[in-house]
Amino acid sequence: MSSRTLFLIAALAGAATFAYALYSQYVLGLAPCALCIWQRYGLGVGIAGALLAALTGSRAGKVTFGTLGALGFLFEAGAAVFHSGVERKLWEGLATCSGSTLSETFDPAALAEAAAGGKAVPRCDDIVWDFLGLSMANWNVLIASGFMVVCAIGVARVRRIS
Repeated sequence: MSSRTLFLIAALAGAATFAYALYSQYVLGLAPCALCIWQRYGLGVGIAGALLAALTGSRAGKVTFGTLGALGFLFEAGAAVFHSGVERKLWEGLATCSGSTLSETFDPAALAEAAAGGKAVPRCDDIVWDFLGLSMANWNVLIASGFMVVCAIGVARVRRIS
């Protein structure tokens, strides 16, 4: 399989993952918590990097953008690992979304706005969706890691071809 195909697979599968996250949010009503949003940042960078790597014709561009894609997906996986640990009560999460403490970052206006809109304030330490015993964050660890590996293989193939 060519590096271009690998980058396209990572970008398109990443886009499908992002689409499912939006579907979960807007159709299923699963509002994202702060850690979910961090995962989306990494996913967005990963998709953009992989897509640019697939579309560029230069070897240096493929390596640069493919590496950016891999790093974006790695960030997403890392944020998902942290989120998974918070959900499973292995460590404390962010004070802004775990409800554990009131800190300087506590924003009563945002809380009031969410409550006034009739939406539940999402907590990072609650599992609101699972499949086969794994939460959405748990699945995201596996999926993002897979996308990262696909990009890394694509970069390795480009570098190997001289």
